[in-house]
Amino acid sequence: MTAGTGFLLLGLAWLGFWLGPALPLYQTDPRWAHNFAFALIFITVGIAYLRPSVLTGIGAVVASFITIPTELAFWSGLTATEIEAILLVLVAGAAAIEWWTKGPLVAPSPRAGLWAKIHLPIFSALGIAHMPFIFFLSRWANDVPYLQYLPIEHEYSTTIFNGMLLVLVLLAIVGQYAKNIGRFSIPEAGFVWSVLMLLIPLASIGILGS
Repeated sequence: MTAGTGFLLLGLAWLGFWLGPALPLYQTDPRWAHNFAFALIFITVGIAYLRPSVLTGIGAVVASFITIPTELAFWSGLTATEIEAILLVLVAGAAAIEWWTKGPLVAPSPRAGLWAKIHLPIFSALGIAHMPFIFFLSRWANDVPYLQYLPIEHEYSTTIFNGMLLVLVLLAIVGQYAKNIGRFSIPEAGFVWSVLMLLIPLASIGILGS
């Protein structure tokens, strides 16, 4: 159980939430479609963490950085969802083929392979990090420029989730360089933190109403 497993878990739960209880919000206001795109980003990055290779890693990096134009409302959430769905199919397909053939489809030199194994997941995490950075540094203070494609999001649960996401990204990055600090397991901490990211925002909805 690692931060990568946590990304996958969060993505699946996020997608399930918006296909289920939150679907009426999207049906009322299609600007909520960005949540489907973000959920697919998490799932794609999670798959690449669990089945690391050059192809899955590059696909996950591209998927994660789609966060930037989506969060900046350069295009609609539906457009972002369509792009992310294609990337998810490509990454999942590459992972399945490499699992079936018991080998990578692209085999770089050992040195390049080691670099990719360490750094591609880091780049993916950095792409995801733009979600809370843009939210807090731009959208949270002034949401007017984004209203064409994004709704106003000042809910407590959204703010809590974005704040906690910064910690998960940090754990994911540090976990690529060190697995343990004393008896403290960084990968396990990333997974536990992702579970808390499911529970605490939901608790805030129940307690605070949003």
